[in-house]
Amino acid sequence: MGHRKRGHTHAPKPPPSLDTHSSNSLRLSDHEQGLKHRICMVSDFFYPNMGGVESHIYQLSQCLIEKGHKVVIATHAYGDRRGIRYLINGLKVYYLPLQVMYNQSTATTCFHSLPLLRCVFVRERISIVHAHSSFSAMAHDALFHAKTMGLNTVFTDHSLFGFADLSSVLTNKLLTVSLCDTNHIVCVSYTSKENTVLRAALDPEIVSVIPNAVDPTDFTPDPCRRDNNKITIVVISRLVYRKGIDLLSGIIPELCAKHPDLCFLIGGEGPKRIILEEVREKYQLHDRVRLLGALDHKDVRDVLVQGHIFLNTSLTEAFCMAIVEGASCGLQVVSTRVGGIPEVLPDELVTLCEPSVHSICDGLETVIARIRTGNVASPANIHRKVRTLYTWRNVAERTEKVYNRVCREPVLPLSARLHRLRSHCGAVAGSIFSFVAVINFIFLLFLQWLRPDHLIDVAIDSSGPQSRMGQHLSKKKSKAPNPAVS
Repeated sequence: MGHRKRGHTHAPKPPPSLDTHSSNSLRLSDHEQGLKHRICMVSDFFYPNMGGVESHIYQLSQCLIEKGHKVVIATHAYGDRRGIRYLINGLKVYYLPLQVMYNQSTATTCFHSLPLLRCVFVRERISIVHAHSSFSAMAHDALFHAKTMGLNTVFTDHSLFGFADLSSVLTNKLLTVSLCDTNHIVCVSYTSKENTVLRAALDPEIVSVIPNAVDPTDFTPDPCRRDNNKITIVVISRLVYRKGIDLLSGIIPELCAKHPDLCFLIGGEGPKRIILEEVREKYQLHDRVRLLGALDHKDVRDVLVQGHIFLNTSLTEAFCMAIVEGASCGLQVVSTRVGGIPEVLPDELVTLCEPSVHSICDGLETVIARIRTGNVASPANIHRKVRTLYTWRNVAERTEKVYNRVCREPVLPLSARLHRLRSHCGAVAGSIFSFVAVINFIFLLFLQWLRPDHLIDVAIDSSGPQSRMGQHLSKKKSKAPNPAVS
């Protein structure tokens, strides 16, 4: 009863190899290309919270809806934003009443979220659960519960982790437990793939690389907004340690002393803001260093187009969408050479530096000299090169291939899951989480006895092939008069 598989009922076939980032991508039959999936995206991080994971989930969901799939999103409540909300194109979001523990990530006991997530999965007749971010406790919970319910699972890792400190060791062990029986894993860069495979001891064959993307129509250049009497360096980032804000605090006074016409425009919020305020106060740079605070996504482009250079000082990064957005707006990009950043832009569009004050200052000096001599590409030419590199429709197409593969794979029964946990996760952690998996299964049986699946109301589809919204729009179009007919 706990392993009844929903959605596609055709017999599973042995999955062929899949590389969504190469020319040898999986070739799908006409039947598979016509498959429409019921997908639930799960993460602690979604709007109104702002960030790369939030943007990725939203844009990918919209493109999958465009391709005819049903997509719903499950996240935790944000303030008074709780319950069900509908976004554009019928994208349904469940804001669940789960307690936030730290940094917008929920507290987890692996059980308190099961009644809520089971209700969502059953109501929406979900066939694939797609969890996002290693930092999200809700994502790990959803993977665990989905496997208990017999649903196929996909996980996208958006971050890089170390191996030495205590927090990394604990997080990596949790990731090993979560991913050991997950059907497929997606990483946003080859560096991220290597990192995830090592951290979670995964078979590389079940890990695909699908990069992030940027909507080029949202990030277009506007040279008229620049003040050409000075050179403006734009930084848009969360003001936290791993974004290299300590490096930025050393760069600002050194470059401002050398270049009287240099200004910094800094957008973002975080605990490291106080360091930048202290630097501005100490060196009397109030008129040259502007701290804009948190920015709405719709305002990011208006800030970017005011600059000549986009600076990224991250200490670790799986895939930096910010540098793609900066280049799309026609800025010269200077970034640290860390993580997956060297994979993101071609060499002629980015200047890479070591993560040190001296190296970044040298890189910025080089770019400033080129700007003064006019030896740089025009913003329009830069935008023209960037706009075809990463598109969300391409990301959705690759992700769809992952779903088509996953839906043909069997979900491990409880006995096989317990064996996998004990053999893959070590004697101690494997035994502990095997016990948790058994308790989770028993709790699911109790919930199914307390409220059987057939008594849970099936939700009306707001997206996908059976969408009432889609049918309503098509009816309106069919009734609309044809202007060509007299």
